[in-house]
Amino acid sequence: MPGPRTARLAGSLFAASAAMAFPLGALAQTQQLPTAATTASVTADTLTVYADMSRSSEVVRSLAKGDSVYVDLRIDQGGLKWCGIRLNAQTNRLGFADCKGLVRTSAPMITGGSGAASSPLSSTRSGPVEIPFARPASPTQSGYAAIKARVIQDGVIDSGYISTAEEQARSGGSSAVTRAALAHYAAAEFELAQHEPDRAIEHFEAMEPFAGQQRQLLYVCLVGRGYALLLKSQFSAALDPISRARKLIPNAASAAMLAGWAHYRLNQSDDAIADFQVAQRLQPNATVAGMLEKAKRDKEAEGDFREGESSHFLVRYHGGASRSLASDVTHVLEEQFQSLRNELRYTPPEPIAVILYTQESFRDVTRSPGWAGALNDGKIRVPVQGIETVSDGLTRILRHELTHSFIFQKTSGRAPTWLQEGLAQWMEGRRTYSDAAQLVAFYEQGQGKQLRYYDDSWMRFSPGQARYAYAWSLAVVEMIEAQQGSDGINRLLEAERTESSREAALREGLRMNFSSLDEVTIDYLKKTYLQ
Repeated sequence: MPGPRTARLAGSLFAASAAMAFPLGALAQTQQLPTAATTASVTADTLTVYADMSRSSEVVRSLAKGDSVYVDLRIDQGGLKWCGIRLNAQTNRLGFADCKGLVRTSAPMITGGSGAASSPLSSTRSGPVEIPFARPASPTQSGYAAIKARVIQDGVIDSGYISTAEEQARSGGSSAVTRAALAHYAAAEFELAQHEPDRAIEHFEAMEPFAGQQRQLLYVCLVGRGYALLLKSQFSAALDPISRARKLIPNAASAAMLAGWAHYRLNQSDDAIADFQVAQRLQPNATVAGMLEKAKRDKEAEGDFREGESSHFLVRYHGGASRSLASDVTHVLEEQFQSLRNELRYTPPEPIAVILYTQESFRDVTRSPGWAGALNDGKIRVPVQGIETVSDGLTRILRHELTHSFIFQKTSGRAPTWLQEGLAQWMEGRRTYSDAAQLVAFYEQGQGKQLRYYDDSWMRFSPGQARYAYAWSLAVVEMIEAQQGSDGINRLLEAERTESSREAALREGLRMNFSSLDEVTIDYLKKTYLQ
């Protein structure tokens, strides 16, 4: 399965949870020149903020020694380090200033390394969970490591070095052309690691002319661009560079894996199976084997299914579901799509697959726990046996699962399970109500702490653990909606996509950490439901 699956809890929402212990990590604090996504203090007596990265541009503001700012960008240009300045993380960028007049006051969260938090409450993440395969391997060309070290310095891209490499390539020999291509690849690889697929795509596109006729170099460029497009859920677009890469090197497994994933997400089971079989033959891999089995299971279960299509959905349904029910489901989904697009300020780029099962087929295919009433693992899977019309209950289920599709794609699959499930419940219309007293009691008794923000899949939870986790996640989202509205939710979703840790995402999106999130949620529950 492609990362944590999201499900809708069937039945009541609350029961006692079992305890699991997790250690808490600590963040290292350092005092040095600021990087992107960090707070900083002004050390110069006066720090001028310019409208652009040029001293000849308009002066926007002068900051005094000791002022606190937020640095959202750092670029090395012509020997000068420019920092993008905001007055705080929640405001728009003010302008640009010389980084040498600043000192970092909070270390950015980075993946791995000494001092990085490792607990589920502030876990680092190596990449989006929506793609089950690792990022493509780096080029094997001699000298790539040295070029990468020149391009990425102090955690930022040296755009000046890349520009120089491009100029030398236009008038130099083959080694200069290769150097320019590798410089762009290093920048693209860095942007992928920073969860910035749009910026990575720009570098892959700039790299391609320099890769030219060098087959291996052009292959990694095309596969890298395809991977970045998959991160954006642009599956059809991703198939173009991936297909070109496969023609260049037919016996390379990585492109076949990614093609299989794109076809699977496009609900093209036959093509997905063929791609995964090729990848598995070329380079046996447990993840590919799992995806191959999953695609075959889907094809077998859906062999006699009928199919319907609308602007945003591809609906398949078993003979046990009537054509009129499938049509009504599609109509409801389209209505919910428009509503969620407005609330979450995002439009999924590809049609979303929806499968309507008998109860038996649903359990056989999804292998979900008994407490799961529906499932979204990239496809919305709903058992509808015995249902003749779209009831209010089925409408809520469809909205819940569709919310998961929006969140997965908006955050490149990086939203934590508690935010996924809390927001999906909120969107379907659930509220905390009768669970508030027990949630407060469990919190004050020190129970349930280890489950509140458990970051892995909840699919192995017992019914009691699942009910507690769902109830708490709803309470937190309800509190955020009450205090910060949809703006707060969308800031948090965007931060989950871009920030390198859960803690950093909370700070960026809500100006909170997990402790304060707990406390504010309990205070909200008491004031709203227990007075």
